[in-house]
Amino acid sequence: MAAIDVGVGLPSHIEGVTRAQLINWARIAEDMGASTLACTDRVEYPSLETMLTLAAVSSVTERARLMTSVLVAPLRTDSALFRKQITTLDLLTDQRLVLGLGVGRRMDDYAACHVDYGRRGAILDDQLQSGNAQISELLGSRLLFGGQGPATLGRIARHGGGWVAAAGLGAWHTATAFAADVRGAWTSAGRPGTPRLVALIYAAAGPHARDDAFAHMRSYYGFLGTERADELASHVITDPGRLAETRDQIAEAGFDEVLLLPTSADPIQLEALKVALR
Repeated sequence: MAAIDVGVGLPSHIEGVTRAQLINWARIAEDMGASTLACTDRVEYPSLETMLTLAAVSSVTERARLMTSVLVAPLRTDSALFRKQITTLDLLTDQRLVLGLGVGRRMDDYAACHVDYGRRGAILDDQLQSGNAQISELLGSRLLFGGQGPATLGRIARHGGGWVAAAGLGAWHTATAFAADVRGAWTSAGRPGTPRLVALIYAAAGPHARDDAFAHMRSYYGFLGTERADELASHVITDPGRLAETRDQIAEAGFDEVLLLPTSADPIQLEALKVALR
């Protein structure tokens, strides 16, 4: 098997998660050897705010990278304040911050923040242009981008250190194809070295793994309808053998890291991390 880092998502997007569950999860995951603790970003959903969550987790961890996967940057319309938040978080995490940025696809989040959904890409590009030198100098290779299209390729080539791929839920083949495009854009831009590639997949463990997967997907992706949410839930990896095989496929495709996103805040879910770290 090719070498690959294995990290895990924090249960910050699990409805009803408590402070105790979050802190306990972070400590256990780091002790188990997780390379990264990651946090997803939503507004109109009962999840925890991303940057505040990572600040809290930074105080009880020492080694693991702390990553936004990904932060919906256009929702933070005050660019000066946003840069201040980034620099503060980087200080509080002792430079363990990995800033994954994207534009998101949930219109309700944009409506709640009174931001024009149709201009989200332009807003992100304006943010990068106005604060690029400061953010890029601060983070270097720790600035990554999510998304899958020409605009994402341009942002990675001009500003970033790599790509965050939504590789789970049946999207693996398109993710590997786009990874090749990322490498090509990187080379064409004359960037030295290679871009960092991080793959996100859903994994669940424990005696209620399958039930947890369906319950969470119906909640988180309910806006797509129950049938579609259940179809997505069917892609959540609950079998240890399949998880190990998927990790190996991701490594062989040239990704540097895989992040396992949980479907429950129960720490028994971290058994999936244990399998992937073997």
